[in-house]
Amino acid sequence: MKPPLRRPTKLRLSPRMVRLVLILGLVALGVRAGLASAAFMSPGGAILGWSDRPVVHCALCGVAVPTAQPNQPAPAPLTPESYAALLTKHLSLDAELGQIMMVQIAGQALSPDAVQMITTQEAGGILFFAANIQSGDQIRALNAQIQQLAPVPMLLSIDQEGGSVNRFYSLVGPRPSAASLTSPAQAEQQGEQDAQLLHTYGFNLNLAPVVDVGTLNPELWSRTFGSSPARVAAMAGAYLNGLQQSGLVTGCLKHYPGLGETATDPHIGMPVLHSTAAQWESTDLAPYRTLLANGNVRAILVSHEMIPAVDPNLPSSLSPAIVDGVLRQQLGYNGVVITDSLYMGALNQRWSVSQAIVLAVVAGSDIVIGPYNAQMVQNAKDALKQAIADGTLTRARIDTSVQRILTLKIEMGLIPLPQSSAATP
Repeated sequence: MKPPLRRPTKLRLSPRMVRLVLILGLVALGVRAGLASAAFMSPGGAILGWSDRPVVHCALCGVAVPTAQPNQPAPAPLTPESYAALLTKHLSLDAELGQIMMVQIAGQALSPDAVQMITTQEAGGILFFAANIQSGDQIRALNAQIQQLAPVPMLLSIDQEGGSVNRFYSLVGPRPSAASLTSPAQAEQQGEQDAQLLHTYGFNLNLAPVVDVGTLNPELWSRTFGSSPARVAAMAGAYLNGLQQSGLVTGCLKHYPGLGETATDPHIGMPVLHSTAAQWESTDLAPYRTLLANGNVRAILVSHEMIPAVDPNLPSSLSPAIVDGVLRQQLGYNGVVITDSLYMGALNQRWSVSQAIVLAVVAGSDIVIGPYNAQMVQNAKDALKQAIADGTLTRARIDTSVQRILTLKIEMGLIPLPQSSAATP
């Protein structure tokens, strides 16, 4: 006769044991998350499950260059422009549209969304703010991680002017404002120091100096070099020389076409410049004309404002008359044009970010600032593809912008310029 079956004894835990188990579980989760974060923040690190992918090395850096064939003339020496044109032919349309995007990321570490913008969507650059910076080690590791993931080396940019626009305040404390500098020598020294600061933390593009003439706009308080076009040109030029002389960091003039005599902050509403075309050219354009003549300008940021005497219908950032007509054709500038953020209050009551991006590229800009998540990047790409399909834009127009962007990256040393080789007969 079999013994009677016994019901399994239930394990009963005291409330104290339950609390202990819960605490141990939370500790284990915290340790795992901490180790994962530490691994991810270290150069080359990853978080298993969403970012465990091989490190991407420059997809364009191994592109072969033409070589001389037997009994044929040697090819022309390779220049940044000619190499950029060659590289552009190796990019898909989707990759080219990614290069046009300068995105923003949230927080102080890469989220899955940010990784997607960098890798799959191939964004060409990132704009950082103080909120992205926790410590020196953190931001260095983050920027190294970004460049390791990027299929094409990225423009890692920040606004570092000094004074009220000092993204590194938590790391280095206060820095002098533009208004407080008294001589070109001081401005050049500040440029040198800012270049070292940016390079130390892994940045390569500074959205500075400010070239606005005047002190009326409250958004520019202490940020301009003054109300004299000649002084602004001299001080901004000295700062730019100091910033770029090491070759480690590139500067970007802003805010074309000039906010100094407007009264509205473009973050909030639309500034209007009530000057005649002649007054605008003799005041706001004068420093740009001087600095472009010096041949040291690689990037210009265009802001949002209405100048009815030049274009009564569209703000400067979306105006072919102001970007392509004046900056490109009249002033002869062929470098990179970057828009200010396209979600600002000056624009967002009339245009979505995607609509503004299409209009900005039509106007002549090469890099657009605005998308801050992967969905916005995809929406912008879709809008640009639709503009190509309906004839608003052409693929050749996109190629032109990408060639300018890649030329800049070559000049900055982000993409190495190979040496041309000749074949032996």
